Amino acid sequence: MKLINCLLLLIVISTMVGVVQAQELQYETVTEMAEDSDCAACHPDPHVIHEHTSATCQQCHGEKLTDNQPECNKCHSGTIHNAPTETQEYLIRIDNYIFIPVGDVTINVGDTVKWRNFETSEQPRTLVNENDIWSEKQYLAYMEFVSYTFNQPGMYTFYLKGREEYKMNITVISVPIPTPAPALTLYEVLGAINATGTTFKATSIDNPAVLYYDLEDRDGYSSITFPLYDSLFIPNGKLNYTTIPWGDYIGWGSKKYFVIKHNATNWIITEKLVDENSGDYHLIFNNQTLSLPGGWGINAKEIDPDNKTVWLSLTKDDGVIYNATVNESNNFAYKANLGAPDKTEILNLTVETVSVFEGSFNSKFIKINNIDLISTDTLEIKNNDINLYDGYVIKISNNQISILNDIDISLSKGNAKNIISDLFSVRVNEAGDMAGLVKIMTEPGIYEIVGATNASTGTMLKAMSADNPAVLYYDLEDKVGYESIKLPFYSNLSVPEGEMNYTTIPWGQNIAWGNSKYAVVYSSSSEWIIAKKLIDEDQNDNHLLRVGETLVLPGGWGITAVEIDVDGSEVWMSISKDGEEVDNEVVMEGGYFIYETKLGGRIIEVMNFTVETVFAGMNTNLVKFSNIDLISTDVLNLVNNDVELYGDYIIKTYPDQLSVINDVDIGLSKGNVTNVIGNLFAVKVNEAGNLGALVKEVKIGEYVSPIKYIIKEGDGYQINNYFIEVSDITLFSGDLMLEVTIYQLNSDGSYDELTTSTTLVDDKRRVKYQNGLIEILVLEKNLTSQYAIVDITASGFTVEYEKYVTGGVSNAQYYTSGPSPYSYTMTLLQGWNLVSTPIEPDYPDVDTIFGSNEDVLIPVYTWSTTNKQYYNVSEIELGKGYWVLALNDTYVTFSGTPYFG
Repeated sequence: MKLINCLLLLIVISTMVGVVQAQELQYETVTEMAEDSDCAACHPDPHVIHEHTSATCQQCHGEKLTDNQPECNKCHSGTIHNAPTETQEYLIRIDNYIFIPVGDVTINVGDTVKWRNFETSEQPRTLVNENDIWSEKQYLAYMEFVSYTFNQPGMYTFYLKGREEYKMNITVISVPIPTPAPALTLYEVLGAINATGTTFKATSIDNPAVLYYDLEDRDGYSSITFPLYDSLFIPNGKLNYTTIPWGDYIGWGSKKYFVIKHNATNWIITEKLVDENSGDYHLIFNNQTLSLPGGWGINAKEIDPDNKTVWLSLTKDDGVIYNATVNESNNFAYKANLGAPDKTEILNLTVETVSVFEGSFNSKFIKINNIDLISTDTLEIKNNDINLYDGYVIKISNNQISILNDIDISLSKGNAKNIISDLFSVRVNEAGDMAGLVKIMTEPGIYEIVGATNASTGTMLKAMSADNPAVLYYDLEDKVGYESIKLPFYSNLSVPEGEMNYTTIPWGQNIAWGNSKYAVVYSSSSEWIIAKKLIDEDQNDNHLLRVGETLVLPGGWGITAVEIDVDGSEVWMSISKDGEEVDNEVVMEGGYFIYETKLGGRIIEVMNFTVETVFAGMNTNLVKFSNIDLISTDVLNLVNNDVELYGDYIIKTYPDQLSVINDVDIGLSKGNVTNVIGNLFAVKVNEAGNLGALVKEVKIGEYVSPIKYIIKEGDGYQINNYFIEVSDITLFSGDLMLEVTIYQLNSDGSYDELTTSTTLVDDKRRVKYQNGLIEILVLEKNLTSQYAIVDITASGFTVEYEKYVTGGVSNAQYYTSGPSPYSYTMTLLQGWNLVSTPIEPDYPDVDTIFGSNEDVLIPVYTWSTTNKQYYNVSEIELGKGYWVLALNDTYVTFSGTPYFG
C-alpha cells in the first residue's frame, strides 16, 4: 500500500511540473541596403550608436570636424538589419471594457501578443482588429485568450465590440531601437578632494574611505599626491603613491595585503581575504561547508563529540585542497609555496568547540573562530619595473614601495579616470577646477565606509564636508556642501550632554542633511521645512522614451510619454506617483515640464525636466528629455527647540543654519556602532576603545532568494515589511490561474495594497512591484488547486526578515528586528529518514521547510506515544523526531535559533 501511495504521489508531481518552452530565435529578413537607407529616420541621434564604439569624431566629421551631418553609408555599406533578435510574448488584460496596460504598444517583428478576458463581471468580450489579421472576430469567454504572432511591420488597431472609441494601436517594428546594456550597479565613494588648491594629497589616516586604514590596529600608512593644473595634465614623474608596511602587512590601494617576502629589489604580496579575531565565530554542522571569499570553503566532514575531534576539509572552487583531524581548542592550518623560502600560511583558524546540541536527538556541530585567510594569487613587485602597471614605474626599498607615473597623465572634465591600473580613480568635475579621489564599488554586498577618525585629532572626533566627503555631503560639481559634526572622544566612551554638535549651512535653495541633499521648502529663525532631493540631473543626463513607455524614478515616481503630435514638435507627457497619475501636460520641443504642489502649506516645484527632441517616425515615436529635477513630497519639519523628532537630541534653527545638539549623554561602546541623531550618522569604536570613526553603511547589489517558496492559497510570505499573498488559485477552462497581491505593512498595524503589473514569461505569470530602485518579482513555477510554488526575488534593499504567514496579510506583523543568523542543513537520504532539528526554526511550517524541494514527499510524520500511531504534522518543533520520505539523496536548509541545553 505504501508503494502504491508513493507511485501515485510521483505521478501527481510529474503532472505538476510546468513545461518551459524555449523562446525561438528568429532572423529578420534583409530587405534593404545601407546605401539606399535613410538611417536618421530610425536613428535620430547617431552619437547614441557610437558612444559605445571606437569610432572617432574625425571618422564621421572630417579631420577639421567641419562635416555637420555625416551620411552613415560613408562607413556602412552592404546589407543591414540581419542580426538575430529574441522574440517576446506580451499579455494584454481585458477588464472593464478596456485594455490593460492602457495605451499603445510597440513591439518587434516576431513578437507575440496574447489577449485574455479578465472581466470582473465574468462577461464575454469580442476582440476586433481593423487590419483583418483574423478571418472573423474573436469571441472570448471569461478567462479565455487568443494569441497572434506579428511577422510583418506596421500599425495594427484593435478594439472591443461595443467600445469602438477605445482603440489600441500595436506598432510592429522591423528594426529595434538600440538601447544601452543594463547599467552596472555601482557605488562611488568620494574620498578626498583638492579643496586647498593645485596640489592633491591624501593619506590613510585622513582619508580611510579610499586608502587602507585599520580601525582596530590603527595601522595603514599610504599616501598619494599629484598636481592638478588647469590643463588637467599630470606631468611625468609628478604622481607619487607610497605605502609603508607594518609587521607582515601593507596597504595596497584601499585593501590590506600580506607581505610574503621583501627586500630592496623584490617584494611578493597577496590580498588578505579574511581577517577575523576571537570574537568572530561560526557554527558548522556535520558535513556542512562554510563558504569563504575567493572560492574557499571549510567542510566539517566528520565530527566526533566523544573524543572532541573533527575531520576538517579545506576546499577551493569545490576541489579538496587539504584534510586534517583537529582536536577541540586546537588550530587548523594550511601552508603552500607562494615564492618565499619557506611555505606560507594560507589559512589558520581555531576549533573552539566540538559538541552536540542536547535534547532527544543528537546534532553534531563545531564552533570555529579567528579565521585568517590570504589569497594564493600573488603580486610580484620589482624595482624599476615598468611592465606591472603600464605607464608607471615602481620604486622599492626594504621599507616602502612607491609608484610614479612614467608618462604624462591626461584627465578630462566630467569623467573618472583609473590611475595605476585600477588601484585608484580620479574624478574631475565638469568645470575642470576640482578633482576627487574616488572608489568605485560594483561587487554586491554590504560595505562599511570609514570617514573621519580621531587618530590625528586626539580626544575630538570632528569632520567637515570638504574634508570627509565620504560620510558628509559634498557636491564635486558645484563645489558645495557645508556639514560639520564634532563630539568628544573620552576614555569612558561617554559624550556628555550638549557636547555633540551637528551643523549644516544652506547654499541657494539647498541644504545638506545627514549626507544627503535636500531642497529648502521654507526657512525662518524658528522653523525650517526641507525635502529630500531624489534626482538632481543636468542637461547631459538624457533619457529616451518610446510613446507609451514609462521611465521609473525613485520614490515611486514615473514619467510617461503618452502621445506626440503629427508634426513631431510637441509631446503629451504624464507623471505618476505610486502608479497613479498626478499631472499631465503638452510640452513643445525645448520646453519644460513643471509639476508643482502644496508642501508645508506652500506651492513648491516638485519635478522639472526639459523636452529636447520629439521624433515622429514611420514605425515608432520617440521623445528625448533631460535635466530631471525631483524632490520628495515627504517633507521634514524642523522646529526650534524640538526634542521629539530625534528623541534625545534638540534642534536649533537659525535664519542661516541648522544645528542638532545631544540633550542627554551618549554612550558609545567598544567594538560596536552607535547611531547618532536617529540614523543620520553612525560612530564606530574599535575593540580597544581607543579610536572612534564616523562610518556609513553602503549596500550594493540585490538579494535573490536561494529557494523556491511554496505558499498555500490565502497565505503569504513576508520579506521585511513587504507581504506577498497568494490571494486566489482558480480553475478556468482547465487552466489554473494564480492571483498574487503585494502589500506594504505599516507600523500602526495597517497595510496598503501596492500597484503591480502582471506579464507572462514562458506561459508562467510574473507579478512585479517597482518603486524607484525597489523591485519585487514573483514568478509562478508550479500550481496546484491548493498551493503555488513561486520564485521571489527582491532588489533595491537588504532582506533582514522573512516569514511564512498563515491566513494572509491580516495576520502579518510589522517587524522591527531581523531573524536569527543561524541556519541548519538537514541531510536526507533516499527513502525514509528519521530527523530532528537542533534549532528553533524561524518558519516552522512543513511546507516552508520541505515544500520547495521536489525530492521530498509531503506529508511529514511523527509518532504519538499516547495513541501509538503515526500522524502527519504541519510544523516542525525543537525536541521532536519526524519521518521524512525522500525520492533521492538531498537536503534542506532553514534558519532559526540554536538551543544549547
